[in-house]
Amino acid sequence: MESLRENKPLLWSLVLSALALLGLLSGSSPEFNEHFGLVEIPTEFKLVISEVLVADFLLALAVDRTLQVLLGSSKLKVPS
Repeated sequence: MESLRENKPLLWSLVLSALALLGLLSGSSPEFNEHFGLVEIPTEFKLVISEVLVADFLLALAVDRTLQVLLGSSKLKVPS
C-alpha cells in the first residue's frame, strides 16, 4: 500500500474534493448555486457538516494508525 505522498493521483483527488466541499459550504459562488438550483444552507448546519467531516477524517486516521501499530504494516513480496 502506498502512502499519500507516493500516490499523487489519490492525493490530488482528495485535495480537489476538499476544496470543492469548502467552496460549496462557504457559498463562494452564488452563480453556481443559482445555476444548479442549490438552496442556501443555514450557518449552524454548515458548522455541523464541517465538524462531522473533520471528526470523520480524524477518527479514520486514528483507526488507521491504531491498526498499523497493532497489526504492523504489510510489505508486498515481489516474485523474482
